[in-house]
Amino acid sequence: MSGTIYLMGGGELRDGDTQLIDEDILSWAPKGSTFVFFGFASQDSTDYADTVRSVYGNRYTVVVPTEAKGRDFAIDAIKSAAIIYFGGGNTEELLRLFADWGLLEYLRVAVGRGVHIAGMSAGAQALSTWYVHEGNDIFELRKGWDIVPVGVLVHADRTSFGMAKILWSEHGMTGKYPFVAIGESAAWRMGTLEDTKVGLGNIWTIAVSAKGPNRS
Repeated sequence: MSGTIYLMGGGELRDGDTQLIDEDILSWAPKGSTFVFFGFASQDSTDYADTVRSVYGNRYTVVVPTEAKGRDFAIDAIKSAAIIYFGGGNTEELLRLFADWGLLEYLRVAVGRGVHIAGMSAGAQALSTWYVHEGNDIFELRKGWDIVPVGVLVHADRTSFGMAKILWSEHGMTGKYPFVAIGESAAWRMGTLEDTKVGLGNIWTIAVSAKGPNRS
């Protein structure tokens, strides 16, 4: 992994909740670089895409693959990208379309050539090796793409981190993968620089070694 990867816990882009994270991402590629936004998890919401353009469009050339534009458009977008941003929404929808279209192999190549990747909520879950799914007060451990070797919980607070920590232990994951619980308005930045928190929100972690995240 030679690029930078951001796992974001949540927050409204249009309301400036992720402003510090956005400013960080805006510094990672030259002006005019191709910024690819995947809104598959939000069913290709045009409002979401317009918000992304308003935040990132003054510096980057924003390209938005959609289900209607088709697989070839998405592949070409990934191949041309300097930054790829996966929006929030329904994680299963994002995983489904990437699987149906066989896009993961192209994403892995992009990561290998140093493309910077950002995942908001559902996007962060998809990028992880494992993620904790919350639904009706039930916590489940599910498999992501394994782009970054971590377990992740998004929209986290201290209580949900405690529940996820128990689940993580019950599945025998403690000591195998680092785990990152990311709150609103926070991101865990991984890559060429030391792994660190970006943004105003909170992050709770479980480390597996001195090289992994530390408890905080």
